[in-house]
Amino acid sequence: MLAHEEAVDYFSLHKRKSKDVDVEMLDYEYVASCTDVDVLKNILVVLQSGKEGRYPPLEAAVEARLMEVLPPSETQRILRMKARPSETDIHSEAASLTAWEAQMASRSAELDAARKLSSRSLPPPRGGGNSAAPTVRISTKGDVVDVKPKGEKKNTIHAYDWRAWEKFDVDAAERELDMEDERRQDAVRQQKEELAARQARKRLDDAAMPASVDVAAMSAAEREVCAGLEKQKGNEAFRVGENDDAIRAYSRSLIFDPTSAVVFANRALVHLKLKNFSTAEDDCTMALRRDPLYFKAWSRRGMTRFRRGKYDDAISDFEAALRLEPQSREIQKLLQKTKEKKVDVDGIPPACPPQAPPQPPAAPFQRFEILEVDDEKEEEVTTRGAIHTAESSTREAARRDQPATRVVAEKPFQRFEILEDE
Repeated sequence: MLAHEEAVDYFSLHKRKSKDVDVEMLDYEYVASCTDVDVLKNILVVLQSGKEGRYPPLEAAVEARLMEVLPPSETQRILRMKARPSETDIHSEAASLTAWEAQMASRSAELDAARKLSSRSLPPPRGGGNSAAPTVRISTKGDVVDVKPKGEKKNTIHAYDWRAWEKFDVDAAERELDMEDERRQDAVRQQKEELAARQARKRLDDAAMPASVDVAAMSAAEREVCAGLEKQKGNEAFRVGENDDAIRAYSRSLIFDPTSAVVFANRALVHLKLKNFSTAEDDCTMALRRDPLYFKAWSRRGMTRFRRGKYDDAISDFEAALRLEPQSREIQKLLQKTKEKKVDVDGIPPACPPQAPPQPPAAPFQRFEILEVDDEKEEEVTTRGAIHTAESSTREAARRDQPATRVVAEKPFQRFEILEDE
């Protein structure tokens, strides 16, 4: 046993219940018959302290007895802690470490070579610009606001000075106007470049990027390494719940490598957790533009659109994700939930045709008894028959549609009695 192994508390002796240990307990027979874990732990503490002397074989016997009375889960934990790597494991890890060192040495050499070849552009000396250049102010949209050079006065000719007008050189004036237009265009171009540089600096400030970092002057290998490091920082920050730091790290990684779909999707997940749904959807869209087959980008954009109430778009995204991974149960549940939510919000689903309204029940069959009474002869004629209500109403409507005729003789009085069959 090595010297440092004695300090390892395999049996969690610091959590034991304190109990008195007599000298009579420091015996092989007592240890072999004892079943109280706390008593055995206290005996082991006394033996390891050397208060009653050091007895390594007795300590080993106490440890063996503890392994017998401890629960199986605790025994397995102690065995794993005492396990030592095999020769094969040692050789395998040594080979992996050697390969990693070689890879890092090669990468370091590439970075050094790229750093020597890179030509970092320095700013011009202060005050070395053209003082005669016109001052042009443009808005953020690129519109020219003012194009008047400072300190210049135009020599104007009086309208009635005919001698001066005779000496006026039109060609020279046109050339001067052309030169002024060129200076104006150069000034506008310069101002636009400065505006683009300010916007780039603003993006760097948003990502908390140091001003000394010149991404444009870095080589591809340097940008790749920096992007990977910032991505790892973002993953670690998100894992511990530091969402703001994670967003900054992912943004820095995208400055070094704006083509990474994974980083866009990771930043979208952080925005989704912070309920920045619009930004999260934009990041997912950017990730899909770079990799249309990225499953997580489809699923996360579907989640974002579901939270924004865009149920049709969310269904499309979840279906696209299922086409990439048909066995994903989580996406299947989200798709079903989105469809149910759409039905709750919109009512009848579009795939289900509207049902026809129920028809009213037919009128019950009735029997009529018609009694005709003649005032002169007082003859009663009784006619019985079964007449359906629908046929009676149809005949009545047809009779109303016919043209009216003059009644020559007065119709006899008729009495109707309706008998309903039960």
